[in-house]
Amino acid sequence: MPIYEYLCPSCDTKFEMLRPVSECHEPASCPKCQGSAQRVLSRFAAFSAGEDGLPSPVGGDPCSSCTATSCDTCSM
Repeated sequence: MPIYEYLCPSCDTKFEMLRPVSECHEPASCPKCQGSAQRVLSRFAAFSAGEDGLPSPVGGDPCSSCTATSCDTCSM
């Protein structure tokens, strides 16, 4: 069974739920307020092996233009 992400419009809680594919579009009960939550599009990252054999992001290195001094705040 796949994991789907849901967002509750009542309390703005985002949560994941393991469900059968046949139930993926049905509303889910919010674990915080028991409101009716709708499925949202999940974000993901894709990596492939770079020339050095180590994983690198598909589409280039997003860190090359980063000006942060720490990766702690990275949204990747």
